[in-house]
Amino acid sequence: MNKSVTVEGRALKQAMKIISAVIERRNTIPILNYAKLTHSAAGLRITGTDLDIEAHADIDVIDGTGGEWSACINSSVLAGIARVAGTMNIRIERASNAQTATITLGDGAAFYEIETLNELDFPEIGGGRGDLIEAFTNGMFAATLDKVQWCVSTEETRYYLNGVCWHTTAKDRRFVATDGHRMAICRYASEGGEASTRIIPRKTVRLITDHLAGKDVKLFAVDQPGRLDIMSPGITIRTKLIDGTYPDYARVIPSKHDFTFDLKRDEIIAAIDQATAIGGRDRTASIKFQNQNGRVAITRKSMDFGNAKVATSTAWPLDRGSKNEPAPFAFNSQYLREVTKACQGAISMRMLDQGSPFTIHDEDETMTRVLMPMRA
Repeated sequence: MNKSVTVEGRALKQAMKIISAVIERRNTIPILNYAKLTHSAAGLRITGTDLDIEAHADIDVIDGTGGEWSACINSSVLAGIARVAGTMNIRIERASNAQTATITLGDGAAFYEIETLNELDFPEIGGGRGDLIEAFTNGMFAATLDKVQWCVSTEETRYYLNGVCWHTTAKDRRFVATDGHRMAICRYASEGGEASTRIIPRKTVRLITDHLAGKDVKLFAVDQPGRLDIMSPGITIRTKLIDGTYPDYARVIPSKHDFTFDLKRDEIIAAIDQATAIGGRDRTASIKFQNQNGRVAITRKSMDFGNAKVATSTAWPLDRGSKNEPAPFAFNSQYLREVTKACQGAISMRMLDQGSPFTIHDEDETMTRVLMPMRA
């Protein structure tokens, strides 16, 4: 029996974006370089996996024959053909008695004969879908993760920091990310629930923010521990969660502060760039905040090229009760720039002392950002 399916080239191109993002570029297991195509009465499902993440993209078919069947085609080859197809339709036909498939563009404008692998060898992340955990509408899931993902650690030594912590308490629900030097917390819901902590891996978070932006998303439990199903119209992602204990991040957040710096976002970013313009081997070394005639001045000492000082319009605060002023303090210039860039509108930087964590707030009341200082 003939086994074929015809789809729009643009639809296949769009579907292959998330599939290609899941599949690693270099694999020692050949089947992991392949996408699995499954044709059924529901349409065409394309699957890609790296053994930790499994993504499905569903697309409508123009025409299909052969009932339910599958074929494994090299992901980069399939994505490349979809890319050059443009507005033409793509017909994929699987040979019945050989591990090959043919792909035709339009009415025969281009023809490809492609080697396939046995679909029975394609690995799956097992487990049945469980109960609904939470639903996000209007792209809020991707948007909320995007607020904190810039703080996710890339160091493998503390692997439990290589993702976003999804933390539900009796009072609220939040996403948290930290690399030990800076931290971002988004309290996206004031209603709490049953206490739980899940660590969503960095790669999964990037897939969500890149490919599920603006989409409704439902999150489901999986009947095997340490897994999560992420469902959106046309896309399903099953991911393994990071198996580890997330640190007690709340202990780092100061319960009070003595001084507040009212920063202007664009001015501070420009001041950081100006202070670090002299370069040097220590490009991400500390920049120092100090009082200059009642205003904040940002200074930097370069081991190679000398010193820099940049004046700002930010007032250097005084303690209203004691009339004391804060001692000079320092930050990693790259970390401060990233924190500031993530803010919107007016920024309030709150300080207890020069050795304690600073909290940084902006017009988004759901966000708390924490930055560790350096020795001034």
